[in-house]
Amino acid sequence: MGEIIFSQLEFVRSQTLKMVSDLSEEQADIIPPGFRNHIRWNLGHIALVQDAFAFQLSGRPSMIPAQYKSLFANGTSPENWTEDVPKLAELIEILEQQPKQIASLLSGKLEESVNKPYKTSSGFTLETVEGFLNFSLYHEGMHFSVIKMYKKLIQG
Repeated sequence: MGEIIFSQLEFVRSQTLKMVSDLSEEQADIIPPGFRNHIRWNLGHIALVQDAFAFQLSGRPSMIPAQYKSLFANGTSPENWTEDVPKLAELIEILEQQPKQIASLLSGKLEESVNKPYKTSSGFTLETVEGFLNFSLYHEGMHFSVIKMYKKLIQG
C-alpha cells in the first residue's frame, strides 16, 4: 500500500471536515436523545485516536493537548465533563493539521514495528506504523457515520 496512505488520510479527513463545516458551536454540542455523546466529542475522539495511532503507540510524542485524553477517550461522555472544552474551531484546526503532520513525520517509516503490538476493541492486532494508519481510516469512517447521523437528527 505504501505512501498512498497519506493521500487517503487527507481525503478521509477532508470528508469529515466538510461534514461539520456548517455547524455552530451549539449544534456541535447537542446530544441526540438515546445517545451519550455529540458531534464535538466525536471530533475530539477522532483527533485523540489518530494522534495515539500515528504517534504515541509508536513511541513518538503526542501532538495534541494532554486534556484531550480525559475528554475524548473511549468511555468518556460530555455528560461527565467538568473541565473547559476546546472550541469547535480548535478541534477543526487540529483535525486539519493532523494528516499533514503525519505525512511529514512518518513518511518513509511505515514499515516500522511498534514496541508493543496493540489489540483494537474489535480484536484486530496492529504491529506497524502502516497498520495503525490503515486502521485509523476505518475508525474515522465509523465516527464519520455517527457524525452524519447526529447531524441529521439535530437538523431534522
